[in-house]
Amino acid sequence: MILMKNLLRSGCYCVSLLIASYGFAAEHFFTPPDAPFIIEPKEKIIAIKLSSGGAEGAQAQIDSARKTASNAVLVARVSGKLVVGKNSLRLGSRTCLVMDEGATIEAAADASAASLLEIAGAEFVSVSSAASERGALDGKGRQIIGIAVRGSGKVNIDNLSIRGCGAGAIAHTGREAVLVNDASSVTRCLIRDCGDGLVVTSTAAFMCLDNEFHNNRGVAVTMTSQRSVIAGNDFIGNKAGVVSARDHGVVARNFFDGNERAIKLEAASIGNLVTRNRSRGAAGALLVGGKGNQIFDNDLMGVASQDSGSANNLFVNNARLKVDSSSQMPGIFNPPTFSNPHSNNVIVPGLGRFDLVILGSTNKFQPADLSPVCEGLAKARAEHPNDVIVLKLQGFYLSRKPEGFVLPPNTCVILDGVIRAELGIAADPIYVKTNPITQVVRMSPSGYSSFSGGTLDGGRQAFHGIVATNKSIAVIDGVDVRACARDGIYTKGRGEGFPLFINGCSVSANIGRGIWLHVAGDVHAIGNVCAGNNMDGIDVDAEARDCTVLFNVSAGNRRHGVFVEEATTNNVVFANQLSGNFRSGVHVWNEAVEGNTGQNVIAANLCSRNVKGVSVGGRAADKTANGNFLFNNVCLNNRDFNLVSGNSRATNNYFSQMVIDGGAEKSGGVFSKTNSFFSGPARQ
Repeated sequence: MILMKNLLRSGCYCVSLLIASYGFAAEHFFTPPDAPFIIEPKEKIIAIKLSSGGAEGAQAQIDSARKTASNAVLVARVSGKLVVGKNSLRLGSRTCLVMDEGATIEAAADASAASLLEIAGAEFVSVSSAASERGALDGKGRQIIGIAVRGSGKVNIDNLSIRGCGAGAIAHTGREAVLVNDASSVTRCLIRDCGDGLVVTSTAAFMCLDNEFHNNRGVAVTMTSQRSVIAGNDFIGNKAGVVSARDHGVVARNFFDGNERAIKLEAASIGNLVTRNRSRGAAGALLVGGKGNQIFDNDLMGVASQDSGSANNLFVNNARLKVDSSSQMPGIFNPPTFSNPHSNNVIVPGLGRFDLVILGSTNKFQPADLSPVCEGLAKARAEHPNDVIVLKLQGFYLSRKPEGFVLPPNTCVILDGVIRAELGIAADPIYVKTNPITQVVRMSPSGYSSFSGGTLDGGRQAFHGIVATNKSIAVIDGVDVRACARDGIYTKGRGEGFPLFINGCSVSANIGRGIWLHVAGDVHAIGNVCAGNNMDGIDVDAEARDCTVLFNVSAGNRRHGVFVEEATTNNVVFANQLSGNFRSGVHVWNEAVEGNTGQNVIAANLCSRNVKGVSVGGRAADKTANGNFLFNNVCLNNRDFNLVSGNSRATNNYFSQMVIDGGAEKSGGVFSKTNSFFSGPARQ
């Protein structure tokens, strides 16, 4: 991210570079905060240099400064060694502890304190290192906790080395189990040789990014936080990597190696997404409990099984991961794709496989009619009712029927070629309501379906490239969708419980949106490129919930890169590259639907060279955008404002660890007093 930041400052934006940067694990998503203030523009900051020696002396300095200025922001620096004996070093609200290079906080030989640091009943607290070398918290092998957070919110811990804490490195108990705008974070820390690593309870939207968990005797991360994000971490040689026990979290792009157990989703886990994690060797076993969890596109070497009592968990396209179904049959969908056209007999357990190859025209100027393909597929479906049909379709085709290519249930299509709509209707009929809804491809109405590869060209006649509104489990993978009269990929009305994965597609030059997550649930847009669309690259719209937008590039669209609007709730927008859009990189808004666009997590997105970077607002008192969590979004070189935090109808949004190029002037941001802000003081 720092490299990207430098490239963007110098004007060198390259989509291919940004995509390539995400191709390998242990990736990094957190950028050190760089904002014009810590908590508020007119804050008073008191700097304290803590004396080395016993923690009691340092505590007296902190307490004295707080007594003198009760509302100031205290920035306390540790330059030498603090030794904790009988009492923990306590940090209260509006306090930033900064560790200089070589600084340590360690347990005394006779330490009886429960923890080295304690944060209790507080908010707006950070602990970080000022230098590239992490400041160290050393438990010296004693039964002590490194950092104990109790009943606190808005706590950020960054760039520390925590070792030798037998009772655990970080124990974090929040003060609100459901509100994402009280969230906390642990980033860029090395946690090793402890009992447990990070234990999180009673909070929501916890961010665990870019940490290293090595050789801990217990669980590296125990996460009881809904809508949490665990990404960019290394889990090596631990008793267990991740244990999760809440709903709709994201575990993505982590690296696992040599753990006894890599991931466990406990019985309380609901609707979590585990995606694009990888291992070099044996990652460790996966045990999936709970309901409706989705394990998608991981490259992990290990064995996965379901716990007793689990239901509706789904494993989709996981390389090298062996799913043990001996105890009970898990949901498995392993469709062949253009990049992985495997010949495995089992695509869906309990169904066979039948392959069908159809060759079309090799001349792009004389395409074949698509109708015989549809007829051939329908015939194969009727003759093989108990098989998954794998259609390998090659060549150039014209789709002349308004309904397009409708996939029957349990069908996988691999396209090596082009399907173009030629419907004989007026071009660009986006505002002509008399025309019927048309599409190039419609996903299956039930069962399982996938479409992979090739180009779907709407010819500016078909309204949609792909329609995926039905109740089927579906994968859209590596498809080039372009030139549709309305939207590239359309999901309106798709209910929860039937996950849709839109993975690695290119969606461009559509007259409406690129990808429209509209009145939908359990839709995951991962690693797509959405460019040059006439509205938004990706639109999370009209009461969509429990969707994710991860690792996409959305550039040069005429409205927003990602639009989160119209009473959408409980969605995660993470680590997208949003550049050159004609309005905002990310816009959070409510215009016309009564209710709140809220409880959404917008984190680690790079917003550059848009008109605005990140913007939030609501149209009226009953059409609001309140209570969202915006974490570590990087806003650089946006034309009008890097950040607009909200108007009078958008309140109680929390902006944390901001990165903004410029101060509070035009190139910086507009900071509403009805929202809250907290970024660390270190600018490394």
